[in-house]
Formats: sequence, C-alpha cells, structure tokens
Amino acid sequence: MKRSLFIINPSSGRQNFLDKVERIAGKLAMKQLCSVEVFYTEKQWDALEKAKELKEGEYDFVVAVGGDGTLNEVISGIVQGDNHIPVAVISAGTVNDFATYLNLPQTEDEFCQLIDDYYIRQVDVGKVNNHYFVNVVASGIFSDVGFSVTKDKKAALGKLAYYLEGAADLPNQLSSSYLVRFTTPEVQIETDVLLFMVANSQSVGGFREIAPQASVADGLLDVIIIKTMDFIQMIPLMIAILQSQHVNHPAVEYIQTKEIQIENLSGQQLHVDYDGELLESGFPIDIRLLPGAVNLIVPKQ
Repeated sequence: MKRSLFIINPSSGRQNFLDKVERIAGKLAMKQLCSVEVFYTEKQWDALEKAKELKEGEYDFVVAVGGDGTLNEVISGIVQGDNHIPVAVISAGTVNDFATYLNLPQTEDEFCQLIDDYYIRQVDVGKVNNHYFVNVVASGIFSDVGFSVTKDKKAALGKLAYYLEGAADLPNQLSSSYLVRFTTPEVQIETDVLLFMVANSQSVGGFREIAPQASVADGLLDVIIIKTMDFIQMIPLMIAILQSQHVNHPAVEYIQTKEIQIENLSGQQLHVDYDGELLESGFPIDIRLLPGAVNLIVPKQ
C-alpha cells in the first residue's frame, strides 16, 4: 500500500476545488492504493517547510495541490530536504503553467490513473540566488501584474484577470525601459529591455510556447529577452508570439545556457518574479540549473 501526503493550499485561485480533491483522496483510499494524509497551508512557506522536513521513504509520493506558487514551495522543500520523494500535482491555481506544459491530469479519474501508473520522470529545477524555481524567473513589464490582481478577481476570472490587468496598463508599461546585462559562459549581452524571462518549461503566463525550445529535462535554461520597442512595434511581436514564431523576431534574443548572471544597470527599481513570488534579494541575480533534481509523477505519454 502506497503512502501519500496531500499538501493543499486552500486559498488557490480556483473556486470549489477542495471538493474535487476530497473525491480524489477518497477514490485512492477506496482502491487501497494508498493511505492518504492531508496538510493544509495557512501562510506563505508552510508548504515549503512541510516538504523540507519529510524523511526519505516516509511517503511514496507527495501531492502538491494549488497553483505554480504552491508547486514551487513543495519542490523547493523537497530539494532543500534532499529526500527525493516523488511529487504529483493537482493544479488549482489561476494559470498553472507548469501543469499545462506537462499535460498533467485535469479530472479525478485521470489523476487516479496517474497514480496507478506511477510513472516517474526526473525534471530539472532552477536556482535563483537562494531560491528555487520550476518554471520561470521574469522581470520587466507585466512581471508585477500577478501581485496587483486580487484573489477575488483570480477566483472569478482565472488567467483572464492577468490579461485584463496587463492590457489596461500596457501604454504605461511600454514607456519603461531598463538597461540590463546578461552574462553566460557562452555570451554577454547588454541592452535596453522591456522584459526578460529565464524559463525551464515552454509555458509562461498562459502562453503555451513562449519558450518553444525549452524542456524540463534537457539540462538547459531558456532565456528570452525582449528589447525596447513602441506600441506599434509590439503588435507584430504579439502576433508572432501567438504563432510561436517570435524567436526569430529582431527585437528578441533567445539563449540556451546552464547558468546566467543578470545585472540591472538602469538605476531604476526592477522587480524580479520567480514562479509568481517576489525575489526580495533583487539584482544582481545568479541563475543556474540543477539537472534532474526532482522526481515528478507524470502521464506515461
């Protein structure tokens, strides 16, 4: 009999998801596939601390229930605790980029089948300064949108809330420009940027292929740099992004690397977001990849 721990963020973006989680736990228990224990988070970092204190072999798998931020905390705790317990995901957040990229189950029966199959894949984890991320580090325009959208809007509108907030502030955002230096073992680029992303998966901000060459198991980070432009220039770029053809756009730099240092040379405040959390240490930021750092339970295909 497999033993499982559900780490649940009850304040995640989706409404009424707790009933679904209870049904999943009940179905797993009825199959006598696993014993189920539940831990509810009350505040930030609860999921991280709970996952960090687990011992090797204490559970056969841990289920992270929430959005990208909850998944980030659980995986960060697993990495810091060095306990190698496999992680499954029930996505209940607003955007769920990582779950979307890996095509993780969305229904109760699909999740139960996932646990039945118990197919484990080693995935890469990024480290930015003293924190870990599974999906993305981002900065520049739109990077602070997630901090300004209220929980009520997230619950009612889902990821549309982010798009509406971003669109409303687009004219002001485009007036911003930041001089940033990017240094990797292969190249150094110093340029004025609107935004940049360092991605581990292809899906960021609800765009499924913003980093089209990315893979969570290739041992590489994918860096997307979007240079300064005006509103008229932004329109064809957005079309190119929707068609996954932006990599060849003249205002876009696309780099694959194992590590990168990023410096803000503009003298302006520039927030850094990692998996939806604010990186309080700020610039300079050092990012590197930890290949195959976490065992993830994923669909066989």
